[in-house]
Amino acid sequence: MKHIILTLLFFGLTFSACKKKDIDFIMTGQVSALNNGANISNVSIQAYTSSLSNNLPKLVGTTTTDASGNYELKIERSKFELLTLKLNKDNYFEGIKTYSFDDLTTAQENETQHSLSPKAFTHFIVKSNTNNQLKIQKISGKTDCEACCANGIYIYEGPIDTIVSCANDGDTYMKFYWWKYGPGGNNVLANGVDSIYNNAFQTIDYNFDF
Repeated sequence: MKHIILTLLFFGLTFSACKKKDIDFIMTGQVSALNNGANISNVSIQAYTSSLSNNLPKLVGTTTTDASGNYELKIERSKFELLTLKLNKDNYFEGIKTYSFDDLTTAQENETQHSLSPKAFTHFIVKSNTNNQLKIQKISGKTDCEACCANGIYIYEGPIDTIVSCANDGDTYMKFYWWKYGPGGNNVLANGVDSIYNNAFQTIDYNFDF
């Protein structure tokens, strides 16, 4: 009788352990730099769950990447529809990736790959001691961040002395056209096209004197 009880207890504990393991989603993967493919260590990863009926994100896990850019994160299998991973590291743009509940499995690890883009900046230094006008048309470069400048036309009239900061993905180009006009936007005094190569983690000054 004692042997039977111990056997049942053993199988009960084994079943409980297996059941506990099965209710966890295991997220694993690697984070690399978008510009050169190098692995990124010490990336902060936060996991949030949400549903269509209640889209208020709930923080369910955090971790950081190791020296090789690898990470592992356990997410309890609960009632949610979307799992969002947010990746952050100083001098990189935030990375966000969302997974549907149906895309996840408890049968094996959910392997993912992430890329973060290094930050870079252009400072347009705009100066004029006259009443002339400057028009810049930005036609390429990063646009989907808080510090980014939208593609489009920007007009400045003198006298002026200001700095316009535009973020860009590191190791990519930012291209723009420019025109210098007389007072009131009349008479084209000069015009041209140029592009700036934004090295990762650096800021480039570009001067406009009109």
